[in-house]
Amino acid sequence: MKKLFSMAAVAIAAMSMIGAVSAATLTKAPDVGTYWNPLGSGTKIYANSFVAPITGTVTELGLWLSQGPSDLTFQILDSFAGEPSFGPDSTATLVSSAVIPGQTFSSLTYVSAAPVTSTTLTAGHTYWFAASAVGLSSSASYTVGGHTQNSGGIVDNGTFWFSNAADGVYFDGTRYTPEMAFQVTMAAVPEPTSIALLLAGVAVVMGTAARRRTKK
Repeated sequence: MKKLFSMAAVAIAAMSMIGAVSAATLTKAPDVGTYWNPLGSGTKIYANSFVAPITGTVTELGLWLSQGPSDLTFQILDSFAGEPSFGPDSTATLVSSAVIPGQTFSSLTYVSAAPVTSTTLTAGHTYWFAASAVGLSSSASYTVGGHTQNSGGIVDNGTFWFSNAADGVYFDGTRYTPEMAFQVTMAAVPEPTSIALLLAGVAVVMGTAARRRTKK
C-alpha cells in the first residue's frame, strides 16, 4: 500500500510541475498615467514590444484607454524579419481579437478582449502588442496609459512604436518611451517532456494497482 501511495505521489508531483507553468500574465501597468494619444482617427496603430514569458496561446489581451471613441482590434504582431530592432510587422498578425466597438472613458479604463484567432507564442521571443484602428470606424481618438520602461519587475527593454499610415504597414514612430500600458494573459502548451513525465507517472500507478489486484 505504501508503494502505491508513493507512486501516486510521483504522478501528482508530475501534474503539479505542469500546472505550475499552466498560465502566465504579463502586465505593463499604467504607472505613468494617461500618456500616448491620439489612437484612432489620427494614429492607426500603437505597438509595444514584449517578451513571451511562456510557450503557449494567448487567452486575453488588454489595454488601458481614456477618451475615444474609436473601433479597435487588439493584436499580437511578430517582429519584422524576426528581429526586434526592426520593429513590429503588421503583415504578420499572430493573434487578433474581434472588433471592439468604440467607447468613451473619462479616465484610464482597462479594456480587455479574448482572441478570435491565435497561434502559439514561443517563450523568450519578442512580440508586439498592437491596438489597431486600420479599416475601422474612428470618429475620435483614444489616449492610452504609459508604462515606465523595465519597471514592475519586467526587464525586457520594450519600446513603443506607432503608425500613422492608413494601412498601418509603415511605422513612422520608433523606439519611443515610456512604453504603452497593456496586459497579455497566456495559457501554456506543455512541453513533450512534461507530458511524458505525467503519463509515465500515471502508467506506474495504474500498473502497480493492476498487479495488486492480480495477486489477490
